[in-house]
Amino acid sequence: VPRAIDAEGIRILRKDDRFNENDYVSAEWFENMPNLRYLQAENVNFQGTFPCFPTDLKWLQLERCHFDSPPADFNLENLVILDLYKTNMAPILIKQLSLRLK
Repeated sequence: VPRAIDAEGIRILRKDDRFNENDYVSAEWFENMPNLRYLQAENVNFQGTFPCFPTDLKWLQLERCHFDSPPADFNLENLVILDLYKTNMAPILIKQLSLRLK
């Protein structure tokens, strides 16, 4: 499990030396975070579907993250800032967001 820094509405996930390449973050991580507004993840693997992804998220920063499948159920309607530097699903997430804005 990646090292996590927590505060009310803020979650930062980063791999550290103890984090194995095969470790991942699943949707269950986000079930008890309804107040999450800022999520930063670096070098984190995400697995599964994300129907319980925080709907009031304002800032999503995913740097060099990997998704095992397209997260089609991300709710990005309230997102203000999106940073997907070297994230494998960036084109899909951007398309998903732009379709909702039209």
